[in-house]
Amino acid sequence: MPRLVINGNHYSLKLIIFDVDGTLVDDLHRYSSLGKARYNAFIEKASMNAAEEWAKLAGVNPQDWTIDPMGPISKAPRRDDVALAAGALYLDGHGWYDAKELAETIYEKADEAQKRSYHPRLFDGVEEKLRELKEAGFTLGIATNGVTKITEELLEELGIRELFSVVIGADLVEKSKPAPDMILKACRDSGYVAPDCMYVGDQPTDMEAANNALVQ
Repeated sequence: MPRLVINGNHYSLKLIIFDVDGTLVDDLHRYSSLGKARYNAFIEKASMNAAEEWAKLAGVNPQDWTIDPMGPISKAPRRDDVALAAGALYLDGHGWYDAKELAETIYEKADEAQKRSYHPRLFDGVEEKLRELKEAGFTLGIATNGVTKITEELLEELGIRELFSVVIGADLVEKSKPAPDMILKACRDSGYVAPDCMYVGDQPTDMEAANNALVQ
């Protein structure tokens, strides 16, 4: 079994699972781009008022496209994010069921718009370290509160998708982080038990999820 040394501590591991935003990818740049795409989609599909309501709820500043790093656009899984958007549309006068359907449409349109305008950036040194770990014999995986398909496309664009044996988004599990569901699914789908795995993230919820999953 490959061994990893961190700050003098030795870990015997088979699988290392990573968070994406803020861990591998420059998340502030990514979510600023997403905020702008969603805001514009709200204007096109609903109204300026709905866009303004959504921005306040989501943690987006339309004046300069800065985002709240602890706000919903940064931290909420897709299903919660869509519910928030539906709430903004409800406040704009849409019935609840219509609001939920329109929110999905707006987010899908924003996803397509972002693909045309946004180019993801890895933090410095990330790709080199991932390739070193892979070459050392570790299996690598992803567990993120993002959507699996979008995460797969992001990794493809970054040129690192082939490094990961498994990619698990919040849409594939019942409960998102800090619940252990996605980490445990990544372990199971890779054929390993939790004690042979490690989860790497940048937020307290990542640490809590790892503790709940009983991984290293």
